[in-house]
Amino acid sequence: MPRYLNENDIGQMLDIPDDGSEDGFESDEAEEFNVNTIQRLLEAPDDSSDLLQNSPTHLNTTPNSCSESGTSTIALCSQLDNLQPVKPLIVQSSSPLEQELTDESECEDESWGKVFWTSRPDPDEFDKVTIKPRYLLNRRARPVAHFKKFFSDEVFDLIVTQTNLYAEQQNIKNWQPVDTQEISAFLGILIIMGYHILPHIDLYWSSDPGFRVNEIAEVMPVKRFKKILETLHLNDNNQQPSREDVNFDKLYKIRPLISLLSQSFENNAFNSSSQSIDESMILFKGRSSLKQYMPLKPIKRGYKVWCCCDSSTGYLYNYEIYTGKTGQGTEEGLGANVVKKLSMEVTTVQRTQKNGTREAVSCPMVVKEYTKRMGGVDRFDQVKGTYAVGRRSKRWWLRIFYFLVDA
Repeated sequence: MPRYLNENDIGQMLDIPDDGSEDGFESDEAEEFNVNTIQRLLEAPDDSSDLLQNSPTHLNTTPNSCSESGTSTIALCSQLDNLQPVKPLIVQSSSPLEQELTDESECEDESWGKVFWTSRPDPDEFDKVTIKPRYLLNRRARPVAHFKKFFSDEVFDLIVTQTNLYAEQQNIKNWQPVDTQEISAFLGILIIMGYHILPHIDLYWSSDPGFRVNEIAEVMPVKRFKKILETLHLNDNNQQPSREDVNFDKLYKIRPLISLLSQSFENNAFNSSSQSIDESMILFKGRSSLKQYMPLKPIKRGYKVWCCCDSSTGYLYNYEIYTGKTGQGTEEGLGANVVKKLSMEVTTVQRTQKNGTREAVSCPMVVKEYTKRMGGVDRFDQVKGTYAVGRRSKRWWLRIFYFLVDA
């Protein structure tokens, strides 16, 4: 007659430890699970069916007779006579980091795991689309042909119309209306003065051959040049809104030229994949509410211009002259607001989804090699300042006009 096992026999067979201490490099989780399961079976024999169904596979070998009827504790234990204790799994960690990852993974679901992301975007991806002109000119085309791509006939008509209108409003004596050809000559003289610098304007018309510049003196008399410079205008002063008007614009006197040239800059070149947005300064030391002080800039006092330029060539795509706080706060801040406004044309990209469809998603603006591409505006300033046409003037907006001619 077989002898039934009692609780002490089962405990000795499974070698139940006296305490629950664990070694730092060993795991007794499996053995404790078996002992606890058996103890619960001994204490609650009526629920043995549910416990065995939820136990590990090596315990789910109970005959149907035990699961279908409420057997006694001794009869149930006899079915477990042949069970062997599960050997504990020993995990040896080679480093404290691996031990920490192992401890954390025990508490998580097996379907989740830590994956260290090591891939990085290829910087060459941002150089795939280079700057290209929209309209190609003949290689033998004169520089004036390239200049007129930006200073179009519409720009010349604006200058001619507003200059003659201002002269008429002011009743200037002995005024001869200007035309497109004369304004072209006037701008050409300014450009020559930019790379042939003399201490005073009158020296370009001097009788001294050491100062005289025939390309200037033979095109226009000095009195006519000064008269055009004094009368030059870009907008109708009589139509300017008052400061109390909601349409008041601090840049009203030069706003038409700003709009026309902004459109020309965008239309004459394709956007490259590498652009930079930064501040540029227009030198001005006179009195103006637009004047800013930037102690870290080479030009510390003047007008601040936000520029969006190609990183490699310095080509100016878009710009905005800073006129001060608008009164409407922005959540992102001034810098983020300017970046979003100037890069509005390139804020989305087409991304291929898993199902093969293409969807427009936001383009990450800051995933770039910053140190490599941040110098686009600095490059623009360098090229612009090589032969700058700017001259001293008491009229605040003339400095901006010279800046746009240089740009």
